[in-house]
Amino acid sequence: MPNAPRSTAAFNELIDMLADIRDRYVLSPDRFTDELDVVEGYRYVTELLSEASELLVEADPDRPRFSSIVSPARKFLGDNPDALYQQAVIRGDRAYRVTGRRDHQTYISFTVHGPDSNGGINGPVLADRNDRDLVVEPDGTFELILSPDEHPGNWIKLDPDARMVIVRNYYLRERSVQTDPDVWVRLDIEPLDDPGPAPPLDDETFARRLRDANAFVQATTIGMRVFGEPATVPFVSNEPNTVGTPWSFRNADVDAAGAVDIYYSSGSFDLAPDQALVMEGTLPPCAFANVMLWNVHMQTLEYRTRRSSLNSEQIVTDTDGAYRIVISERDPGVPNWLDVGGHRRGTIFWRFLLPDGQPDTPQCRVYTVDDVVSAS
Repeated sequence: MPNAPRSTAAFNELIDMLADIRDRYVLSPDRFTDELDVVEGYRYVTELLSEASELLVEADPDRPRFSSIVSPARKFLGDNPDALYQQAVIRGDRAYRVTGRRDHQTYISFTVHGPDSNGGINGPVLADRNDRDLVVEPDGTFELILSPDEHPGNWIKLDPDARMVIVRNYYLRERSVQTDPDVWVRLDIEPLDDPGPAPPLDDETFARRLRDANAFVQATTIGMRVFGEPATVPFVSNEPNTVGTPWSFRNADVDAAGAVDIYYSSGSFDLAPDQALVMEGTLPPCAFANVMLWNVHMQTLEYRTRRSSLNSEQIVTDTDGAYRIVISERDPGVPNWLDVGGHRRGTIFWRFLLPDGQPDTPQCRVYTVDDVVSAS
């Protein structure tokens, strides 16, 4: 019998799962036929393993720590160039103190999530609070208690099923925050009752954590909807080259994992090299808005060296606040161009944060790139 039998079994399951993901996800002809989608699929799996290791393999809910969810080198589940996200695994029967500082954020929110029945990290939102409801000191610092029992001051009640806390920091800046090394989040979490030093890692604990990691990677590959198949989420348009009516989880009273203060609108693009998708509309009064392009794996397209996203500080509008955004392979030489970077198809994704009312649906139409150029 090998040493660490449980860990060995879980690691063998990881190896078998990766082969299954290769065959049933990355190389599945029902999912991907373009070589770029396949190559990016392999890269996507490695980035999921990075997230799984940091969040789940290293999880210690008795002694949690915050870690970054996404970065320019780790993208999944619809990352965002204009936000810094933090995550920590917690327990619903423990109490924690979160300390942080509001610097240049447009918005900060805390959402407590329950377990994901599919094995991923998209568990339902059990409780939430944003910085509009926080008592913040004059120097920007704040303290927030997460616990089952009520505490004075800033407090979020923990449900017994609480498994994770996610912190969203949105920035409305000319330079997207994920590309700016001078911006970082000041945030910490600690248990109210000191559990003492962490015990040495044992076979049973590591095997359990690794199986959680395996379940996450499987849920975000084989468990994902096949790109192009009809979506059931109300804000997603199932007609290519259009986007859906903006929609909010909170306003619809739906139990879901997304941010509850945001109206989302999404759809797919499917364009030939000489085609351009033009989106037109007016930004609503809101705390923040942005639009971006994802590949078929729900990863933002390259945004460090190409323009694949625009926030409401970056979008050029006319005197009436109307915008015209162009999505294409070739640069049409007009403002608000989003570069598909060699991708024939992908996702368009809008966020409208705390709008004053129902945002209008962006209007979409396909032209030739030459027609866009000649009309400019």
